[in-house]
Amino acid sequence: MSDPTKLVRKKAITVGTSCACLTVRKSMRTITQLYDKHLARVNMRITQFTLLNAIAAFGKISVHALATELVMDRTTLTRNMKPLIKTGWVSSTPDEKDGRVRNLTLTDEGLAQLERAFPYWEKAQKEFLAKIDEPVWTRLSTDLNQLDRTLAPGDRPSDVFLARA
Repeated sequence: MSDPTKLVRKKAITVGTSCACLTVRKSMRTITQLYDKHLARVNMRITQFTLLNAIAAFGKISVHALATELVMDRTTLTRNMKPLIKTGWVSSTPDEKDGRVRNLTLTDEGLAQLERAFPYWEKAQKEFLAKIDEPVWTRLSTDLNQLDRTLAPGDRPSDVFLARA
């Protein structure tokens, strides 16, 4: 009879070397570290930059729509928005038509912070592309976007922007 510990260990090794989720999450952590290193110069993390950038792109967007756009759980998004609201970079106000809906906009401070962050994001992006080669990223980005839309189908707020492009 086989030792159950050995069977579990063998299965764990198989999972560790073949799990799509683990592979993507490890890659995301290394990419996040690269961007965080650059954005630290303006006291920001890539997660904060991404939220500010998305809000800036829309001008004004509801929490629900932003969560849909970023494929995030609303409670996770709300938790991530709290420090941005507290620092004064984001304003959260009730919707004019439905007071239960919260709309997010960048404050003047938030716009200024995002402007300060853009050059550091550009440096991170340039370093990333230098390390993996731009054609590789172009193919990978296309494949990841297709994967995203396959696993999380449905309309997104940015589809309006993309249709105009």
